[in-house]
Amino acid sequence: MNFKNELAAMQTKYMKNRLQDISLGRPAWLTSDDPMSEIYNEKCVLLQEGKVVYACIVQANEILFQFFPHMDCPAHIVYSTDPYIEERPDILRDVANNLYRYKEKPLYSVPQKWREIARVIADEYERTDFTFMVEYHERPIEFRLIPAMIFRKLLPKRKLCGRFLPILIAPDCKSIMVLPKRYWSNEFKQLWCMGRI
Repeated sequence: MNFKNELAAMQTKYMKNRLQDISLGRPAWLTSDDPMSEIYNEKCVLLQEGKVVYACIVQANEILFQFFPHMDCPAHIVYSTDPYIEERPDILRDVANNLYRYKEKPLYSVPQKWREIARVIADEYERTDFTFMVEYHERPIEFRLIPAMIFRKLLPKRKLCGRFLPILIAPDCKSIMVLPKRYWSNEFKQLWCMGRI
């Protein structure tokens, strides 16, 4: 699959018929003072002004990988706006895997640069997000790690099947949103539903 072409197709499909608003249920556990509640204030901006980029799941509530219970839950995701990633989203998976591995190590053994991120990932109630740089082939790439709500209604099978996700981001928004499934390209959706990406 040509990831860059599939991303461009999803962006074009979305730009031609943008949603103005969408109804997103609020889980009983999500309080109004939880920073992830910001999605309800920012969803219209994300829908009306958002750009589609690739993201990768670092970790997610295990409920999201099952059909039941039908509950929306949080996940930590990593994404980048660097065009280099459009053709090479495997880099996102490499970064996500490395961050998750740090979570499972004692903090004292994690390199200083990554220690705070490892602490946050290990604490499932922490909502801090991070922007950081990683160098690939002598090219510095900026990434963002963010806690995000995963709304099942936006996913093709109403559960997580793959680790890659097309998401909507906007410059003035702290939140992100999974691109609604109707805008996913057929090839990306098919491979994702098979758990191959």
